[in-house]
Amino acid sequence: MKQLYQKLRQFMPHIFWSLVAIVGILMLVELAPKKDSIRYLDKIQHALIFLTLSISGCLTFKNKIWIITIGLIIFGAIVELLQGALTTTRTADVNDWLADVAGVLFGLVIVSIYRQFVSKRLQ
Repeated sequence: MKQLYQKLRQFMPHIFWSLVAIVGILMLVELAPKKDSIRYLDKIQHALIFLTLSISGCLTFKNKIWIITIGLIIFGAIVELLQGALTTTRTADVNDWLADVAGVLFGLVIVSIYRQFVSKRLQ
């Protein structure tokens, strides 16, 4: 298990930056009009995306958690502004950004719990 953990640690920076690039690109892609079948599905998606980015960033750069946190919050705001400015089918929505922030913060909680209970046994 420790060997798998060490190998994964080597690839984490690549995984994190790939996720950031993919999210940045996909959030600026024009969308066809859709009807939300689940209430607040868009907000849930935003939170889950930024939860994933937060966890992968914090596990990758474990000594720079606050830089990752602030960086992802700013990244979310920039993406929202660009959606409003560069696309015709998306809008800049403060509530989407707040969902991004919630995802980042919840990611911090998960990483904190992980480090407290699991990480110590793997190292």
